[in-house]
Amino acid sequence: MKKSLVFTAFVLIFAVSCSNSTSKITPDSDPWSEDNDQITENDNDTETPDGGDTDYDGDTVDTETPDKENDDDGTIPDEDTPEEHQVPSTHKCREVSDSMPESAPVTSVEGLGYESGFIYLEENEYILSNRSNKSGRVKMWYNFQPADENPETKPLFVFYNGGPGSSSALVFLYNTAKRTADQACSEKGFAENETSWTQLGNLLYIDARQTGFSYGIIDDPTNANSRSSYFSTSNFNVFADAADFIRVILRFLENHPKIKANPVIPAGESYGGTRTTALINILLNVADYAENNRVFYDEALFNEIARHFREIDPSITGMPSKTDVVKQFGRQIMIQPLVMGQKQMDAAGELLELSSSPMYTIQQETGQIYRPCGNSWNCSKYNNAINYVENADRDIYSYRRPYNWLFDYTDVGTAKMLQMPMFEEFIMNDPTKINELYAENRSAEGAFRYNSENGYLRNFAAFDTLNKVPEIEKTVILARISQRNTHPLSSGNLDSFFGELPAYDEYHVDLYYPITSTFYYAAVTPYSDVNGEMFLENIKTAKTFITQAEEDIVIYAKGIPEAAKSFSSVSGVDTEDNSFTVHFKEGESAKVTFPFYPESSHSVSVNQPVKFFNDVKNWLEE
Repeated sequence: MKKSLVFTAFVLIFAVSCSNSTSKITPDSDPWSEDNDQITENDNDTETPDGGDTDYDGDTVDTETPDKENDDDGTIPDEDTPEEHQVPSTHKCREVSDSMPESAPVTSVEGLGYESGFIYLEENEYILSNRSNKSGRVKMWYNFQPADENPETKPLFVFYNGGPGSSSALVFLYNTAKRTADQACSEKGFAENETSWTQLGNLLYIDARQTGFSYGIIDDPTNANSRSSYFSTSNFNVFADAADFIRVILRFLENHPKIKANPVIPAGESYGGTRTTALINILLNVADYAENNRVFYDEALFNEIARHFREIDPSITGMPSKTDVVKQFGRQIMIQPLVMGQKQMDAAGELLELSSSPMYTIQQETGQIYRPCGNSWNCSKYNNAINYVENADRDIYSYRRPYNWLFDYTDVGTAKMLQMPMFEEFIMNDPTKINELYAENRSAEGAFRYNSENGYLRNFAAFDTLNKVPEIEKTVILARISQRNTHPLSSGNLDSFFGELPAYDEYHVDLYYPITSTFYYAAVTPYSDVNGEMFLENIKTAKTFITQAEEDIVIYAKGIPEAAKSFSSVSGVDTEDNSFTVHFKEGESAKVTFPFYPESSHSVSVNQPVKFFNDVKNWLEE
């Protein structure tokens, strides 16, 4: 059986997943690099400020866990579970049913049942920053779960993770969908999720191009040059990525006429915030984009958007106005998002050097001295903080927990999903009826995943191509590859059901680093100021919900309102306990819901799913 890369990673580069034994990469200019620095009274002169368990009893999960051998059956043992897989002490497990249903429930509304499949996107020409581009063909994976009651009247939540280059496995598997893979509820299998967002609306999960189950299509996938040329900025940049998602959403709605006009609420995590920002900005301002007044021009996309709105409202002629669009795309949810590019990282770095910073909590708890950059001109305050947390053996996505805790924990869920028939239980429909999952069909249409003849290259030979990638992103990529070399996960057994794939193809990939790096060669990157400008424009019209997870250092959410102050359109920002208000120089103001999660990592649905669910429920009722 072929081994795959099960990359459970998902952020801004949401890609670090190293065990405690993995070597951590630190910059040469690291101001706290002495190996055995410990705090003493003399040198520390800085002020330190229930549930049941329903196990699946079919095929077991073949999951390799760091620093401990698995039992023969491949399941995670009930006792003496490795620390990185243990349930968070603050996690409240929901009650689960005593037995699993024999088959997925079927909604009573015709045409709105549990559904998975692929949406084909054709080649498309567009212009970005006055340069012509052509995106390649792709089949984008989706999973749809209808609302528990009256799905034809409920909003559609569109979920995705970030990366860029990451699948949506984490947000799908951990406490938003109808079933959860969270080992807090079922150590070996799955459980019914009592905080399923199907109580709030319909759910649509989408894997980005070349991630998760989505795959590219070229004429001759056996040709290495053809595969390699696909990984270009024409396919992987902020605007092309957002255009992919707009097309998938609109085509899904076209195929489901009962909810075609329903409200749509994007819910993106990490880099997913950047994706949401571009997606909402294009939709709200499509008339202006169509006049070629923006950095991005895609005539076919704009026409598809216009056609959609004319079909749901025949009174619309030409391009829809912002007023027309906001009726359907008037809300956005952002989970620990990157929304303001480099300015957000700079603002976070400043906050992380304050005496109230988590850096000093870590220093006090671990004895590892934190040395702030201060006024040093060649020291990045944000990068310095990230490197300090890693060197203190704490998780940069959850600083109170051990190094790499979040990904060690959530790797378990991804491994579960890649086991048949557990895969069927999570997606809640029959995958054997999906033609694109069969090896022979994929081969016939030219499917591929990797640019290498040998699948994913797990070495550092090609890292001279990362010279344009921000230093912190490069650090995370390198650490992720080191971790997967040390602790690879099983690919599961999907190939036993659907057929063996060639080395350049794969059934599921959580994160592929060449995608991440390619984004930083584009005319508009995840760190560009235009992202913040679009975000600030969007919040004037779209009601916005952003999580503020205390333990996340990678996206230190307090930096978001601070970063807003650095944009020329902003006159000031007022921050309250669970919201912030941006005041614009032309006189407008925009209030953002900003709830605080004191026990949460970067992935809020992993640590505080009940509070997250209730906060969103209350926000929807405002």
